[in-house]
Amino acid sequence: AEFDRPCLVLEEGIISYGQLASDVHSRTGTLRDEAGLGEVVPVVATMDLPSIVDILAHMAVGAVPLPYDHTRVERPDESAPGAVVCLTTSGSAGNRRLVPLTMANLTASVVASRDRLGTGPDDRWLASLPLTHIGGLSVLLRSFEAGGAAVVGRFGSSTGSLIRLSSPTIASLVPTMVHRLLASDPEALASVGTVLVGGAALSDDMVARSARAGVSLLPTYGMTETASQVATPSPTDEFRGSGWVGYPLSGFTVSIEPSQDNGPGRISVDGPAVFSGYLGEVARSGPFATCDVGFMEPDGSLVVMGRSDDIVISGGENVALPAVRRALLGLDGVRDAAVVGVDDPEWGTAVCALVVTSDPEAVRETAKAVLDRQQLPRYWAAADRVPLLENGKVDVKAIRGLFEQNTSR
Repeated sequence: AEFDRPCLVLEEGIISYGQLASDVHSRTGTLRDEAGLGEVVPVVATMDLPSIVDILAHMAVGAVPLPYDHTRVERPDESAPGAVVCLTTSGSAGNRRLVPLTMANLTASVVASRDRLGTGPDDRWLASLPLTHIGGLSVLLRSFEAGGAAVVGRFGSSTGSLIRLSSPTIASLVPTMVHRLLASDPEALASVGTVLVGGAALSDDMVARSARAGVSLLPTYGMTETASQVATPSPTDEFRGSGWVGYPLSGFTVSIEPSQDNGPGRISVDGPAVFSGYLGEVARSGPFATCDVGFMEPDGSLVVMGRSDDIVISGGENVALPAVRRALLGLDGVRDAAVVGVDDPEWGTAVCALVVTSDPEAVRETAKAVLDRQQLPRYWAAADRVPLLENGKVDVKAIRGLFEQNTSR
């Protein structure tokens, strides 16, 4: 009877666990002579049944799939013995690396997530994050482990309709996706019981707008190197403000490297879900020092202030770029915004703002009233939308390039 349970809800129909197992078994027959044990093999992953089957079949024969979407990746020279999948880091700042993950890493992550969220076989996960990244792949793995169903579809204008048709009970999104669904179909988003939001900090404004629409948001913090989630509140916990991501999941140890002023420091993570080193680089063990800065609350919960490169020194003053963005998003006429730091001969690092607005001059004037002098962007640009990576995160590299190429700024 379990084989008849729905496993995947796709555009082409509902796939049972039995059918998925059969499809994977058939695919492994053609793969055994094509992929060696531990060999890293690029596999196309485009949010459909053939892609999911291909990824699982490579795992089944002992090869290590490297999912890709729009841009084909070269097959690495190095193998990844012991790994079951290899993923690229998000590369929002242009520093892509390959992360091999073992079955032990993935299992520890999936079990810790289920323990915190309380998901089970009756849940349906909305899987709209790309399978090329851990945020998307982990949704499938969590759903499979619990015996539930994953509602698979690329995020876009039809996502609201997909939610209405398939009734997911839990979703995993990034803030930009939440922003767009609140604008296009808040009723559909509100029908999802729990909405995990990661990839960037949840703003107080987004949480307030979501609450008014009847949407329950749950902040989460994780990364490729930790096989996804590290910290998440329980669904019943009350949101405490931007940057707060709840408590470390079972099995994870989170520590803060002391800073010179005893303030927020670099976040380190340890536990069985943490990877053992980037492909082709020296193996590592013990706590993994992330690029994120934060602090622990007295009750053991975690506050993430942003990446270490989100805090820049401009004109001798520390400027937290996420705080500048939050202020801009609160201005009338600003539909979206991104803030980056760019090397500058005068300021050391210049604060640069890309805003989505019909009246950039008005935004520049009103910003003077809400931002401190050191926070005020030195250079501005307007666009129809903020450029994003395929996983929904802001494409920081592209935005920096926009300001670096425009010498007049």
